Amino acid sequence: MLKQTARLQGHKAGITTLVAGSNDRDMLLSGSDDRTCRIWDTRTGRAIHGIVNFAHEITAAGFVSESCLAIASGSTVSIYDQRSLSIVAQAGSTVTTVEQAASGSEIQGLSARGDFVACVDEDGCVSICDITDPKHLVKFNNPHEALASCVCFHPEEPILATGGFDQNVIVWDIASEARINSFMPPAADDAKQMVNPPFVYSVDFAPTEEYMVVSGHADGKIMCSSESGSFSLPCHNYSVSAL
Repeated sequence: MLKQTARLQGHKAGITTLVAGSNDRDMLLSGSDDRTCRIWDTRTGRAIHGIVNFAHEITAAGFVSESCLAIASGSTVSIYDQRSLSIVAQAGSTVTTVEQAASGSEIQGLSARGDFVACVDEDGCVSICDITDPKHLVKFNNPHEALASCVCFHPEEPILATGGFDQNVIVWDIASEARINSFMPPAADDAKQMVNPPFVYSVDFAPTEEYMVVSGHADGKIMCSSESGSFSLPCHNYSVSAL
């Protein structure tokens, strides 16, 4: 049985994203529908920085490089240097911004590794940029056919996984910007499938070599996928929003 060790309070609306620090696991970054982000120290249970007055709700966030934050709001990813943040900073005090979509498509998911940030949006597009050269935004060909909801870097290999409302989980080669593989949930015969389609809400790379990708779906199932095929596990009564 897990025991609560801290309760972090401060947001005025639903929390939409929560990420642990890459270098300091006692740090948490949270984003909310209240259009703010906060950096928390779990040892004290207090917010040590806040970024306020974003134009839109926060849809995704992540720790980037050694000292930066990437925060998605609307169609923009804003990059902040933690070292220069005041206790309460304004959303406009960015180091730089990355425009995911000129059409204004809202970013749905974000993943960071090293100096790189990958994003997916409501048009199904997948893109990646180096925060040291944010004007050079690379968009992958052959994107999702519906809203792309989640994205995840492999921790070691130069590949990326995304999921979307087309029910597809796609693995991408970053160098060639091309698909390596794609996976669909096994067909279901029950009527419940018609009411609650298996949209992909979360994706991650499996910690074992046997199954390359795991994904959480709107029908409460977790799908394990590899080159040899996929199978689904009924785990929850509703959407699997995080893995």
